[in-house]
Amino acid sequence: MKKEKDTDRNENDKTNKVFSMLKKIFLAVKRHLLRNFGWKIISLISAFLVWMAIMNMEDPYVSVILRNLPVTVHNEGALQEQGKISDIESGRTVDIKVRAPRSVADNLTEKDFEVVADYRQMSLVYAVPIQVKVSRESRFAEEDITIESKSPEVMLLTLEDYAKETFRVDISVNGKAADGYYVSNMTARPNLVQIAGSKKQIDQIEKVVVDIDTTGSVESFEQVAAIRAYDKNGYLVDDTKLEFEAKDVEVEVTVLPVKTILLLVTIEGTPSYGYECTGTQHVPTEIMIAGTMDDLQEIYAVTMPFDINMQNQDVEAQLNIETYLNEHYDGKYVLVGEDKYVTVKATIEKMPTMDFRVGSSDIEVRGLAEGYDIVFTNRSDINIKVLGSSDVLEQLTVKDLKLYIDVTDYEPGSYYVSVYSDAQNDVTVHNGTIGIEINKAKDVFEVVSPGKDSDEEPDSEHNGGESLDGENGGVDPGEANGAVDPEGQVQ
Repeated sequence: MKKEKDTDRNENDKTNKVFSMLKKIFLAVKRHLLRNFGWKIISLISAFLVWMAIMNMEDPYVSVILRNLPVTVHNEGALQEQGKISDIESGRTVDIKVRAPRSVADNLTEKDFEVVADYRQMSLVYAVPIQVKVSRESRFAEEDITIESKSPEVMLLTLEDYAKETFRVDISVNGKAADGYYVSNMTARPNLVQIAGSKKQIDQIEKVVVDIDTTGSVESFEQVAAIRAYDKNGYLVDDTKLEFEAKDVEVEVTVLPVKTILLLVTIEGTPSYGYECTGTQHVPTEIMIAGTMDDLQEIYAVTMPFDINMQNQDVEAQLNIETYLNEHYDGKYVLVGEDKYVTVKATIEKMPTMDFRVGSSDIEVRGLAEGYDIVFTNRSDINIKVLGSSDVLEQLTVKDLKLYIDVTDYEPGSYYVSVYSDAQNDVTVHNGTIGIEINKAKDVFEVVSPGKDSDEEPDSEHNGGESLDGENGGVDPGEANGAVDPEGQVQ
């Protein structure tokens, strides 16, 4: 027990000695630190200032101006929702003054800054504040760069009505295909494009065009082309303020071989009575068409009809070759060249005439019923007028006219009947009129009804009101078959 107490006493003595030693050391350090303390603080501050001076001498802070930084517009759709679109009056670019270490300032570019005008912050006078800050993608630390000023401070806007319109995409061809080939068709996909912008700008657009170069082409191809808008004077419209539904379109170009073929014209219809077509002329007599090689091997000429029906004077017209090809060849061929028409002229002349004196012996009787006789009642020959070419008329005879009358179903009585012709020559024969009388044959036995005289004339009702009394009585032949003079001649 006594030993344990001695051990505890020794440990306490050692602990006290350690604390006493530490206390002496602390007091010695304290006395050393507090000795000339003010001078030591001054020395520390001086050292820091010297360090800062040295640092500034190596990389001092400087101010620089960056000019014409483009301003990015945000939330422009806020105006379009109100049916408006803006035109920037001023503030498209901004100049900024920044302060930074020379090593930073000398390497700053517009990519190191974000310059934004948010249209949602537009004031009542259409001014939008311009905000500038260091970009997150900048190579330099934001704390090293101080933006001191910017000019201008705001973007000024002019508001206009917002409009959209759809335009057809036209294709403009530059260059020519190789010899023997033709660009027959070009199709743009899409062939319609919607353009949005201020109504003033949209109204300036006259057409939308893509340019395609076909120089030396020998086969079909596809090409992507940029859309361009032109005004009515043919100048490009500034499209920086326009919104295109598509900036490019794909154009499919069809290139086909060509062939020269004959162009013929055939006459259809008949000129007016008494007139004939004596000749035709047409220009051009050859055309060039394009098509597939197989289709071109099947065609050597195109024949177009020209109608001269009921014409009595020279006729001239232009016929559309392109339309004819499309309608009659199912679009297999394409007309090459700018001339789409053929000019046709038909010469129409009055036909020469010749009068023939015809007697009853020159006229064949057809259709006379058995048991009837016929007698021609005209006192003289009748006149038959014939139209035809001079060469034919000079050689024509009465026999060649092959004149005849047809009395099928005629009852006994007196009539004026038409004289027809079966002439095979290329002539036109005017129908004449001649008087006849049909009687029952004398050698035919007939039963006479009681109270009837066998020599009694058939009544007019039985003959349809056409019977004649004597040689020239009854119906005036001019009323039914053309005017006939007292000698039986056609007028």
